[in-house]
Amino acid sequence: MEMHELIRQMERAERIWPDDRPWAIQVLAGYLHISPTELLNLFRDLNPVLESERDQVLPEDLRLLRAHCERITEAHSAENLEDKRREQAKARKTIQTLCPKIGELCAQKDYSRALNTYVYMLGESGEVATPEEKAQWYEEMGRLCLKVNKHPSEAARYFRSAVYALSLLEDLDGIQDLLDTYDEDFQGEEARKSWEMVLLTGRESMQQLGYGN
Repeated sequence: MEMHELIRQMERAERIWPDDRPWAIQVLAGYLHISPTELLNLFRDLNPVLESERDQVLPEDLRLLRAHCERITEAHSAENLEDKRREQAKARKTIQTLCPKIGELCAQKDYSRALNTYVYMLGESGEVATPEEKAQWYEEMGRLCLKVNKHPSEAARYFRSAVYALSLLEDLDGIQDLLDTYDEDFQGEEARKSWEMVLLTGRESMQQLGYGN
């Protein structure tokens, strides 16, 4: 059972527990929906002299245990927040390192490695990337797919993602520019079918943003 849920169960028990009535740990455990052994171990954090699940505790003991569990939860929350901050800082550093590298690869016309580096960067740092960054990355990934002759559906998939990112930015001009820029790159029946999905996404996004209203 998660600690938050256990605390809620403790609060319920406190509301119905007569102040002068002791409960055996094994009885209380049944009400809290956890194992008697787990509850005994928690109580031992506060009272090491408890020996068995048949030992009795009072309402005040439960209140102290709930406060103890709340402190544990708060400490874990603080640790998790700090871990998240470290992960985000690491992800931003990855972006700062790889973006110049991608620029170098494109300058060297090593488009396949540039595309693969974008894919890696999105996987490692996509959660902290801004909509502006994602719009740029996805458009560039679609363009690189065209340069290395990837299947049209793969390029179209990235262009659609770029449209979604531009929609978050409410960038009507950006969407229209993307649609105009790459329309001629999708020639042939199969390629055109892939591009039609991008056009549809773009039109729907622009309509939702009030284009033409």
